Amino acid sequence: MNPLDITKDLLRQTLQLGDRANGLTADTPLLGNFPEFNSLTVVSLLSTMEEQLGIEVDDDDINEDLFRTVGTLSNYIDTKLA
Repeated sequence: MNPLDITKDLLRQTLQLGDRANGLTADTPLLGNFPEFNSLTVVSLLSTMEEQLGIEVDDDDINEDLFRTVGTLSNYIDTKLA
């Protein structure tokens, strides 16, 4: 599975997007685009990333830029999996 598909799957699970996740692209904004995307779901998403992907998300990496778009999050995941 490529990083974008991994990211879409994580967002589908965490935000409970269902079929809406199928329309996500790398350019889809996260911040302000989904009512489900809030501070609680960010924590849940980060936890899910660490558990399912076996990566460690550094506190210094958690900022607005990371969650700007599906693509920025996907790029981060790709970097962590490399």
